[in-house]
Amino acid sequence: MRQLTLNEIEDKFIGYISDVEYCEFSNVKDKLTQLINFLMHQDISNQILKRIESDYSDIKLKLTTENNNFRSLDKEKITQELFTPDMQGAFAYFLILFKFNQERKLTPHYIELSRDWYNKGKNYYEYQINFNNYFLNPLKDLFLWYIYESETKSVSDYFSYKSRDEIKEQLFELKEMLIKQGYGQQIIFDEIDELRELTERVNKKNWFELIKAKFIDLALSGIISIETAKKTIELLTGSEISLLK
Repeated sequence: MRQLTLNEIEDKFIGYISDVEYCEFSNVKDKLTQLINFLMHQDISNQILKRIESDYSDIKLKLTTENNNFRSLDKEKITQELFTPDMQGAFAYFLILFKFNQERKLTPHYIELSRDWYNKGKNYYEYQINFNNYFLNPLKDLFLWYIYESETKSVSDYFSYKSRDEIKEQLFELKEMLIKQGYGQQIIFDEIDELRELTERVNKKNWFELIKAKFIDLALSGIISIETAKKTIELLTGSEISLLK
């Protein structure tokens, strides 16, 4: 499977997780396993999963025990400390991941989490309803938050929609600045447009490297000055670089 863009990941995720939510309880096991597999095999979504593990490592630590066996009082204490929806979403992801990593999966494999952790439901149908409320939907909301609102924190992160909008604004300001300096060539505008499009599919590290490569080439080709290239790179990356030679 090819690596998808952020927009494509969002569309696929919403479609797949809706399939899980509204399917027959007997199909949840297969559909949710396929969804997690999909997320792990796409660079953008896999990095989001890694960020959840990093950002909510305290919750993950509480859930780390041999065979995931907890006393009822321990479970109650953990669930009562899920003070925000995003914490509920992270909690849901870690327990779904634990189930995902188990090789033997019976029909109620995931939906029984609602029974085990919240003691709710008398049959598979009720297990599924409560699983959607306590696990599936909180995970969906948390994952979509990373797609829409999250900031890039490390060079391995991909751009969320919010981060992309901020970059687009920077690129617009850069274009205006270059025009004022007399650099109105179409080749420069094409490079800026490509950088804008690349925020949909490359991570922060690769995007920064592409910025450097593009504007160094423009300087070496004499299209812009070395000093302009240097200032442009520093503007977009937020870090100083050695004067180009």
